[in-house]
Amino acid sequence: MEYGSVWRRAGKEYPRLEGDIERDIVVVGGGIAGFLTAFRLTEAGRKVTLIEADRLFSGTTGRTTAKITCNQGNVYAELYRRYGRSMTSLYYRSQVDAMRAYADLVKEYGIDCDWEEGDGYIFSRGNHCRPEKAYKALRNIGAECELVHDIRPMKACCALKMSGQYMFDPLKFLHALPADFEIFERSRVTEIDAEKRVLRTGGGSVKANVIVIATRYPVINSHGMYFMKLRQSASYTIAVTGRHVEDMYLDDEAEGLSLRPFAGGTILGGCDHRTGRRKRGGRFAELERNAAKLFPGCEVTDRWFGEDVMTFDGLPMVGEYAKGLENVYVATGFNKWGMTNAMAAAGILTDLITGADNPYAGVFSPQRGVRGAFFASLVNAAVNIAGMIAGALGISFVNADEIPSGEGRIARINGETKAVYRDEGGRLHVTDARCPHMKCRLKWNAETRTWDCPCHGSRFDADGRLLDPPAVKNNRRVSGESGGEE
Repeated sequence: MEYGSVWRRAGKEYPRLEGDIERDIVVVGGGIAGFLTAFRLTEAGRKVTLIEADRLFSGTTGRTTAKITCNQGNVYAELYRRYGRSMTSLYYRSQVDAMRAYADLVKEYGIDCDWEEGDGYIFSRGNHCRPEKAYKALRNIGAECELVHDIRPMKACCALKMSGQYMFDPLKFLHALPADFEIFERSRVTEIDAEKRVLRTGGGSVKANVIVIATRYPVINSHGMYFMKLRQSASYTIAVTGRHVEDMYLDDEAEGLSLRPFAGGTILGGCDHRTGRRKRGGRFAELERNAAKLFPGCEVTDRWFGEDVMTFDGLPMVGEYAKGLENVYVATGFNKWGMTNAMAAAGILTDLITGADNPYAGVFSPQRGVRGAFFASLVNAAVNIAGMIAGALGISFVNADEIPSGEGRIARINGETKAVYRDEGGRLHVTDARCPHMKCRLKWNAETRTWDCPCHGSRFDADGRLLDPPAVKNNRRVSGESGGEE
C-alpha cells in the first residue's frame, strides 16, 4: 500500500522564487501555522510573502489527525505542577480562543470542510485513572470538563471528557481561505543571514524587513539554541473503512492510540517514538491489529507517517527567535496539538509584529524560563552528542554486501562508512551516513524506508532526498554498486 493521508486536495499551484527581491514580511513554511500567520498579518493590513519548500500543506499539516480540541489531557496536569494556576489557565484560554477562531472563519467564509462538533476523551486503561490529575487541574482553573467511566469501545477505566470540540478536513479549510498574499512554492530556503534578514533559495534571494520561521522545526542554527531545546516525535496513522466512532479519543499512554471519525471511515494513530530511535518496523502492523480487534471486519484504506516537535514543558515556543535578534520570529514545538496551537501562534505573531498586546505572548515566549526540565534537557543533549560523535567517528563493522534486500544499514563500502540501502532488486542506494544538518549519524527506519536523524529529526529517502527539516538540503548521494560520488 502506498503512503498517503486521507487529506488529499489539490490546490492552486504557485510559482517558484526566481531572482533577488525585497519584501516587508516573509513567512518561511507553508504549513497551517505559516499560512494562518500570513493570513492574519494580511488581515492586519501588512504585505506578506510566504515561501514553501515543496507544495503548500505537504508536510505535517497534510499528515495530521486534524482534531481541534482544548482537551489535551496530561498537558494541564504538567503545566499546573510546573507553573501553577495562572499560566495553566492562560494556556487553556489560548486553546479555547483558537477553537472559536476556527469556528468563526468557517462561518464567515462558508467553508465546506467536513466540519463536525463532538466530544473529546483522554482515556486511561488499567486500574489507575491517570486523567484524574488533569481533571483536577482543569477544574481548578474553571474549565468545563468531566471525569467519566467505562468508556467504549476503548474498554477504558476512565476518561477526561470535554464537549464542544471540533474535527475537520484541514486542507479543504485552508484552500478555502482567501490567500491575499504572495506565495512561492518549491522554493526551499537553504541559507538565512539572520542579522541582515536575507534568505537564499535555489532560485534567488529575499531581503526582508521581518522574517517568521514556521518550518515546524527551526532552521536557523546560529541563534536560539533550538537544537538543544527541542526533539522530534514520529507517529503512525491509518484510516479504516466504516465510521466506528463518532467522537475523538486519545490514550494517555505515550505510545497510545488516537481515534476519530472522518467522512465514512475512522482514523487510528499512535505508536509514537523519538524520530530516529527505532530501527525495526511493525508500527503500521500494530495499528492494524488494534483496528481489527476494535472493529472486526474493517479494511485499511490509507496509512501515513508524521512528525511533531516536542518541548520539555508542554508549551509551544512562539515569538522572538532569540534575544538580540531583531524582527525575526518563530513558531515551533506544538507538542502534537498543532491545529489549535497554529491558530494561537498566528494571533501571537501578528500582534507582536504589529505592536498589539497579546495575553498569551509571555506564556508561549521562546525566552521563558522552562521549569523542571533539567533531566529531560540532559537526556536530549546526550542523544545529540552521541549522534554527532558517532557521525564523526565513522565506524561500522557491517559490510555493504551483507545487507539483505529491502534493508538499510550504516555499512562499509569501498573502504568508507556510508548509509546503504539494498532495494528489492538488489541494487544499492548509497548516501552519506551523516545528516547534513549537524553531522549526526543517520538511522534506517524500516517502517518508512527512510534515513532518519535521531538528533533533530531530519529525514531523507533512500537516495538522500530531503523529506523533513531541520536540514535544508539533500543528503550527499553516492552511486550504487561502484560507490563513486554523484
